[in-house]
Amino acid sequence: MLKKKEFAIFNLVLVFTLGLFLGLSLISFATEQPSIPKVEPPVIVTTCGQSPGALMVWLLSKQIKLPCDRKDLLTAEDLKAKADAGKPYKTLLITTGTSMKGMGAAGVDIDIEVARIKAVIDEAKKEGILIIGAHIEGMARRVDATDAASITLVIPESKLLLIREDSNEDGYFTKAAEELDIPIITFKETLDLTDVFKKLFSMEE
Repeated sequence: MLKKKEFAIFNLVLVFTLGLFLGLSLISFATEQPSIPKVEPPVIVTTCGQSPGALMVWLLSKQIKLPCDRKDLLTAEDLKAKADAGKPYKTLLITTGTSMKGMGAAGVDIDIEVARIKAVIDEAKKEGILIIGAHIEGMARRVDATDAASITLVIPESKLLLIREDSNEDGYFTKAAEELDIPIITFKETLDLTDVFKKLFSMEE
């Protein structure tokens, strides 16, 4: 009986260990790629295409008390004003993929969004702000020309990519990261961003 009991305990420990390993593996920090840049708060998150991604990032940041502001219609002037006030942002996170409903509600179209984000990126470079490109809403935000316009604008200007696995089913972002020499972090679920942020911003206990 004792041996059976010990065997059962061994099995439970094994299952727990495997589960822990598999849970941790839901986030992938690829090793054979450029090194991850130094990422610092405060963060400003915006969207190129008015999809809910920026809101998701902001809510998850609040959950772990990461200093993060959100402005869906962020402008270059907003970045400059923050720097002029002596409180510059250190990281700019831009979510990609578009929502026709979101753009309609905001009174913009993809051309207006592209022009806005181009100006924001130019200003961020002037201010020395690290740019992170993200795609966190799956293949549903990769279906048409507006999504493509959002993605192809932001990704080449980014110093780090945060990509949900189901946004990368065809390996598009992996290939882009390799060709552009940009580090990429992939994760299973959007909620996993809390763990990603804890690692990136050295918030782990």
